[in-house]
Amino acid sequence: MNRPHSPVPAPHDPHDSATTGPAPGARRLNLGVVAHVDAGKTSLTEALLHVGGAIEQVGRVDDGTTQTDTLSLERRRGITIRSAVAAFEIDGVAVNLVDTPGHPDFIAEVDRSLAVLDGAILVLSAVEGVQAQTIVLYRALRRLGIPVVFFVNKIDRAGAAPGAVVERMRSRLSPALVPLGHVRGPGTAAAEAVPCAWEDPVEAERLTELLADHDDDLLAQWLARDRPAGPGRLRAVLGRLTRAGEAHPVLFGSARTGTGVRTLIGTVTALLPVPPGDGQAPLAAQVFKVERAPGGQRVCTVRLRAGTLGVRDRVPLGGDRTAAVTAVEVFEPGGAVPRPRATAGQIARVLGLEGARIGDWIGRRPAASGAVAALPEPGFETRVVARDPARQGEVHQALTELADIDPLIALRPERGAARIRIYGEVQQEVLADTLAADYGIDVDFRDTGVVCVERPSGPGGAALRLGEAGNMYEYGLAVAVEPAAPGSGVELVVAADRLALPLHVYGNVAGYRAALLAYLDEPLAAGPHGWRVTDVRVTVTDSDYSAPSPRAVEVRRMTGLLVREAIRRAGTVVCEPVDRFTLEAPADDLSAVLALLGRHGAVPEGMRTTGPVAVVTGTLRTADVQAVRAGLHGAAHGEGLLESAHDHYRPVRAGAGAEPRGDGGPRGDGTVRGSKGRG
Repeated sequence: MNRPHSPVPAPHDPHDSATTGPAPGARRLNLGVVAHVDAGKTSLTEALLHVGGAIEQVGRVDDGTTQTDTLSLERRRGITIRSAVAAFEIDGVAVNLVDTPGHPDFIAEVDRSLAVLDGAILVLSAVEGVQAQTIVLYRALRRLGIPVVFFVNKIDRAGAAPGAVVERMRSRLSPALVPLGHVRGPGTAAAEAVPCAWEDPVEAERLTELLADHDDDLLAQWLARDRPAGPGRLRAVLGRLTRAGEAHPVLFGSARTGTGVRTLIGTVTALLPVPPGDGQAPLAAQVFKVERAPGGQRVCTVRLRAGTLGVRDRVPLGGDRTAAVTAVEVFEPGGAVPRPRATAGQIARVLGLEGARIGDWIGRRPAASGAVAALPEPGFETRVVARDPARQGEVHQALTELADIDPLIALRPERGAARIRIYGEVQQEVLADTLAADYGIDVDFRDTGVVCVERPSGPGGAALRLGEAGNMYEYGLAVAVEPAAPGSGVELVVAADRLALPLHVYGNVAGYRAALLAYLDEPLAAGPHGWRVTDVRVTVTDSDYSAPSPRAVEVRRMTGLLVREAIRRAGTVVCEPVDRFTLEAPADDLSAVLALLGRHGAVPEGMRTTGPVAVVTGTLRTADVQAVRAGLHGAAHGEGLLESAHDHYRPVRAGAGAEPRGDGGPRGDGTVRGSKGRG
């Protein structure tokens, strides 16, 4: 990267809040910075911190000197993986700046960070413009009701075309854009962001026309007076519309040179701050990040919606769980500062909340609060193997600890290895980096592929009668299994004579049924091919016992033994996951996009064109989603978007290698391999 043409403007002279903290009742703003990879999000974060006086020198992504990207992998790849919080105070507003991930592998991390924000800056490159992840992030912000201010970055780069980018934003994101200025000399080292001239009659006319489309009172005033509104009125209307998500200001600049950065932070601090919440109300705080301190303690980052949270407070964690707060750190300029208490509107790091999970509410949950977005199920699975076989046990322990604090890690123990569910390749790199840096363990990932299931091929049964050879219990049982409707999961039918059921152990038939459903988890966890068995009906056909036996443990063991054997006799079919997708691309690129889908066996079911955008819907093997997404960049010239979610499972087709998984797992192409049989 070349040296900046001009330095970032001198930092604002903030109050000494690193020592004293913001005054009680100060205006607060929890502000997110989000962007497609490489749009300049982290560089903008550094520039904002510098303008706010929180740092003396702007860090550079290329040099690995940024404040918020702390993981070594983040610094090496120049991307943000984990959300980070930095703080500054400017123009009487205490700002917590939340730098969130932009890589598709970490969209779940993005969603759970967005839920605590008062507003967001969505960064676009003036060269690349609207990109796939830009659209995904914008839709996530709107889904969660987060106000959005756009910043068109990199106006000084060769090829910058901010005017064309704004027009593309209108067609792909929202027509409700309000540009607050223009760019002089775009695409040159001397490019300059010229702020909006609110007092200029021509500019006032333009702004009044834009805002009147969304504000009936302003429209009526404009028509009655036959002249544009004044600056104060325009700013007030823009603020209300922005906070309501009905309009989006657009600003321009360069995080590298600093032009436009001061105007940006002045705009968001003027438009977005909201009342911090009632500090006297009952406690309501939301956990959005969990880490481990060097000493192993759980550290929860929380957003306080109401009330206060102090050291030695005993707080409810939901249900009948409680925890005692042992330390509180509040984000202020200079970092997280120990404080005896945090109050509504603040973001704090809290120790002592053992057992708290991401998304938990501490205290009461406000009736109007939005939920943290549900995390999608990971679609892939891989084996994590220590390069030193003697350390495999440590790998399992380390992953257990990481999974305890991070729901993005779905761990499934397996003999001789640790198997985890993942979202993509970058997540594997993050895990490898974390295990090496924090635990000193080098690992490899093997047999990465999609997560399949098994369905019974037909009926099967098994029985072990009371007193029969091989039955060591005072209990007899007979079960039958058969295929159930696709998508039905596990069904349980109790057809045995009620008098023959060991109801004295469970109280009644309902208690017996509930217990048996829980007992089915283990035998159905791995079928003959090693995958979870689903869409199965299990019927208890007979039962017998000698009083006072059996005990619950005997019923559980017998159930597991016989259901496993019945499944083996029935046989199973391995089924691979299929996603339902929506693909958006420029209409001019539709033929290339359809060819890409055809090469990967997609089944288009619908197609429409809205203006310059073509939308294709259909189904696609989960195993092919990443390949289509990668190919879409070229087929749609960087402007394609593929969104998909699990829809159903289908049998692995003949010739695709539908073999038992064993310890091999599925290949990346969705086929299954491994040792023959598991019993």
